[in-house]
Amino acid sequence: MRLDDLKDQLGDKIRIEWKSFMLRPSQEGRKSRQEFLEYSKLWAPMRDLDPRLSVTSPWASENPHPSHSLPALAASKLIKTFGEEIEDDFHHRMFKAYFFENRTISDTAVITAVATESGVDGEAFASSFAAQREALDDQVIADHNEAIQHGISAVPTVIVNNEVAIPGARDTDTYIRVIDDILARR
Repeated sequence: MRLDDLKDQLGDKIRIEWKSFMLRPSQEGRKSRQEFLEYSKLWAPMRDLDPRLSVTSPWASENPHPSHSLPALAASKLIKTFGEEIEDDFHHRMFKAYFFENRTISDTAVITAVATESGVDGEAFASSFAAQREALDDQVIADHNEAIQHGISAVPTVIVNNEVAIPGARDTDTYIRVIDDILARR
């Protein structure tokens, strides 16, 4: 939401590029259902940061919780090829699927359904996702390793102009202040 605010306020002065950072790179060490329910209680303050966010805390569906981050992030790499508008819509829908609807966003069928909801042909997406999966996974892993090399350990972390890292969810004014400072130095 706040990145949308930045686009609305700053227009073509900024370009938002999504990079991958895996909180849970593999299924190894997966939390139990009870551990995940406890973890999802930590989402409650997100609503206070931005009342526009739809967050269910704790996880309230019977759906299994996601097994790991890689499938959803790989899908994000593929969805980028469908254009910026669809990419933005997909990100919004994936956040909603996870944080509000409590869907299993590591499941390929759920990912494909979200892609379809974003305006992509589901069969074409599923076929491309399966065919390109190894290369997409490699892109995610490369992004993740780059983030680690730069000392990033928090999600979200916003990097402004490859100069300033802003870790954690912040209000829109914080991002605008940093961007304005950088633009003023040009």
